[in-house]
Amino acid sequence: MKFPAFICLLSATLFASAQNDTTIYRTIKHMEANDYTFSVPEKWTVYLQQQNGPQLQKLEFTDVALPHVVNNAPLTAICLFRKLNGDSLKAAQQFVINDFTSYPDRVTSPGYNYTTDTLKIASGEQAILYTTHYYRRSKASNFTRYDMLVYSAKRKGTYWFTVTYQYKDPTYQIEFDYKLKQYALRIYKTLVLR
Repeated sequence: MKFPAFICLLSATLFASAQNDTTIYRTIKHMEANDYTFSVPEKWTVYLQQQNGPQLQKLEFTDVALPHVVNNAPLTAICLFRKLNGDSLKAAQQFVINDFTSYPDRVTSPGYNYTTDTLKIASGEQAILYTTHYYRRSKASNFTRYDMLVYSAKRKGTYWFTVTYQYKDPTYQIEFDYKLKQYALRIYKTLVLR
């Protein structure tokens, strides 16, 4: 079957622009407190948080440089920024691993649980990045999740970023087609710990 040239061009443009839509970064907002600052596109939705709670920021970016529907199902995107008090990055790492592996309805590919990587944030600290994807029976959806941890000796705590995408794609190809990791990293790398 041969597709008209304009359909092929439109399809290629949609995939090429996913996570490459730099226009969303023309207007940014700074999320900040005494001990941190990071930047997100202005179009992200910010939810009010309880003061002195572990969750410092909750943001949603569904439909912001992401398609609304993929494989006839919504693609949603949430970002959480939290702080875990304590003097050990190792304890925070174990807490986060337990957090994303503890869903009783979580199904992963055989031999796959998560991968780790490192990155440097804007204030120079080295961070750890966990990447995982899984299916949840209760949600009848696939998830891709990126957790970044960075320790602050000054604040005696670990700052924890989580970006979670929910969609329908048992192959998890959406992660690559829409450059989901790159989207999360672009935000993570703006983090400055004070």
